Amino acid sequence: MKLDENFQNNSKVATNGMLKKVFLTVFTVVISILMMGAVNSQASSSKVNNYIASHNIKHNSVSKQIWSGFPRNKYRHGKNKPEGVVVHETGNSSSNIWGEIAYMKKNYRNAFVHTFVDSGHIINIASTKYLCWGVGYPGNARFVQFEQVQMHHKKSFAEEVENAAYYTAYILKEYHLKPNDACYDGKGTVWSHRAVAHYLGGSDHTDPNGYYKNRGKKYFHQSYTMSQFYKLVLTNYGNL
Repeated sequence: MKLDENFQNNSKVATNGMLKKVFLTVFTVVISILMMGAVNSQASSSKVNNYIASHNIKHNSVSKQIWSGFPRNKYRHGKNKPEGVVVHETGNSSSNIWGEIAYMKKNYRNAFVHTFVDSGHIINIASTKYLCWGVGYPGNARFVQFEQVQMHHKKSFAEEVENAAYYTAYILKEYHLKPNDACYDGKGTVWSHRAVAHYLGGSDHTDPNGYYKNRGKKYFHQSYTMSQFYKLVLTNYGNL
């Protein structure tokens, strides 16, 4: 009798344990789906992206003003072989695009990027055939990189974001790279400086996330995110 009771008790414990494991697994899956849905919903309902679309904001053309003074070093897989794009923001609230370009030419031994973007310009100053020095090792040997100058008005921020998304898509298309958001898993072709620092190292910078969040809240009452920016990149890529 005792053997039967022990067997039954052990069976109940085992069954309860299995039920708990199944419940936890299902619960985890459901929560993950809900979280992914929330992220996708937020990205698709971006007030910044909607503003760009509803106001028919168009990107500027890429202006090539290549300066011969920048070093020309090959990417890790060779000349003309970047693996993606890194989005930066200058962190300077009082500069303009011309001042930033002039400063970079004078201080390129410390750092330089390929291109500068603002609300009315996309200015390519270093050949994207070769690497630049914007995120440290190992990212420099992998990515085309560009800086956004800080904007201080609602429309100018939206115009700059559109230019940035277009330029990202433009580079992906030029080098036959497929759009793939790397910011959430460290694998892909569209990176923030923050994502490079987090997944690859070489830097402790977190741009452009703070800038996007600040301007989104200030002008649109909603944080702007890299996920929302990536959606805009996809729109531009599809139009190329």
